[in-house]
Amino acid sequence: MALNADRALVRLAGPRVPQFANLVAAGFVVYRGSITALLSDGTVIPAGIAAPAGLTVIANIGVASQQQNNLANQNVVSPNYGPGPVEIERGTWGLPFDVAPSWANYGASVYAIDDQTVSLSDGSSPASGNTPAVAATRLKIGVLAGFDERGTPFVTI
Repeated sequence: MALNADRALVRLAGPRVPQFANLVAAGFVVYRGSITALLSDGTVIPAGIAAPAGLTVIANIGVASQQQNNLANQNVVSPNYGPGPVEIERGTWGLPFDVAPSWANYGASVYAIDDQTVSLSDGSSPASGNTPAVAATRLKIGVLAGFDERGTPFVTI
């Protein structure tokens, strides 16, 4: 289920990597803590959402550091309304999985189901009987980096 409010994520300390400010695509809201997807025009949307007509999702670029609302007709004057910019951070985050991973999955690719939930599955399925194969449908966002002492899985984006 996609985010409908900001969230705080646990982030592991480590070297900071370059982060960039990107505009939010028209008609979208990116919440603080959202996993984001980069579109072919350089704007961002929440991961797991279909790209607007004429654009393609080209990569995951990280986690949004603040909310940015670019829905039409908001009639609000605030820096958090309109296209942005929104800082997108890269790093290692404690993220919720659809199915709990284990240490056997260490280093495995991780895919976005939506802007808050991740999976070890890319969404593809093999052909069986009269059912055709389904190609990968999820955006790769990073790798499973490990677990903390409570068993929380961390993903490096």
